[in-house]
Amino acid sequence: MPIARRALLAGLGTSVLAQPSLAIPVRRITDSRAKVTADTIWPEAERCFAAGGMSLQVTDVAGEVGRAPSGRPVFKGLAHGAINVVITDFVPLEWDQAHGLSGLTTQYDGFHLCLIAMRHAHGNQTPFFSVNTVVHEILHVLLGDIFQPRPKGADGASREWRIDWFATRLWLFGDGAEIRRQGSSYFARLNPGPGPL
Repeated sequence: MPIARRALLAGLGTSVLAQPSLAIPVRRITDSRAKVTADTIWPEAERCFAAGGMSLQVTDVAGEVGRAPSGRPVFKGLAHGAINVVITDFVPLEWDQAHGLSGLTTQYDGFHLCLIAMRHAHGNQTPFFSVNTVVHEILHVLLGDIFQPRPKGADGASREWRIDWFATRLWLFGDGAEIRRQGSSYFARLNPGPGPL
């Protein structure tokens, strides 16, 4: 007996909706010195994560990116227990090293930090090569890259390609199953339950 197209699509939609969802706590910190905002790419990032069964639970906070006398970047507004996404104009020079990076993800003084440089950040453009900067950087956190030093050379390029692969599948197909699985592991590691008494 042939399956009607409508029944097939309804079945696929039901299976996607039946997958467990993942709430992602994000602390969106807007640099008070920044001249641009994430209004152009943030809604697209939310749609991508929603298509994959994830929701960004955003808390908006004013903050600031400065420099210590030593030249080290200083971030105001960071908090533990969430992914800190700092919206600013540029990645600090000490980290960017004149590459014109659109984003960067790292652990900084124990905080999990995604830095979005809006002068270079962009939405989805080309599958596997040029994906939404916010999605790309948050995926580095959810997929556990934040716990490892950034590899150099081909290994570093391979890690970036892996993130773009997941971002493309999320963008084009709403495929977030593996991201949700690894994201759940990330949050279990970030917020461990009480230890033995």
